[in-house]
Amino acid sequence: MYNKITIIAATKMEIEPLITHFPFKIISSNLLEFLNNDTNIHILITGMGMLSTAANLAIYATQNERDLFINAGIAGAFDRNISIGTVLFVESETYGDFGVEDGDEFADFFDLGFLDKKEDAFQYGKKEAIGEIKNHPIIKNLKKVNSITVNKVHGNPKTIESLLKKYQPDIENMEGLAFYYVCYLLQKDCIEIRSISNYVEKRNKENWDIKGAIKNLNQTLFDLLESL
Repeated sequence: MYNKITIIAATKMEIEPLITHFPFKIISSNLLEFLNNDTNIHILITGMGMLSTAANLAIYATQNERDLFINAGIAGAFDRNISIGTVLFVESETYGDFGVEDGDEFADFFDLGFLDKKEDAFQYGKKEAIGEIKNHPIIKNLKKVNSITVNKVHGNPKTIESLLKKYQPDIENMEGLAFYYVCYLLQKDCIEIRSISNYVEKRNKENWDIKGAIKNLNQTLFDLLESL
């Protein structure tokens, strides 16, 4: 079904096990390639954040015809019912900090009327997975979550409470909305999977498990790629 697959990651660290598992060939400073019979797999390292992700993915996609885009990375969970290390299917993404502060209050640009909630290009900022890939058995077996994409990792209890009230997010990350938005504009099949490395709370690195989250994320990638 999918012969030309691209995995998009913000950092090399997040998919290092995948890179070392397959004999990838270095194409450029941020692009690697693996060929296996009829399957062509690319890894694109975009850099962190929405700007780097949108720019690098858009440039890449105009130069390479692909069947499927997979965004893979780690994330922080708001929902304490999600165990650290759990791999998730990010069903939808929206903005988490795109707006204006007024003292202790925050209003996004939809609230302020600068953007139309009904405008097709935004749909309140939400963007979702495209194509039959979301019905793949491995993806269907993952817990579905809604995410906010942010420019800063949150660690202020008051801000976290406000975000939960406003958006009801399960997790947060820094690239997902840009990924889904570019794929939406291109109308390309796409999926985002994230593994939880920490909870969204006042910064406490003792509670983090980045190594375990990366291990579980890459195992899911191995299984998915081998089944496609």
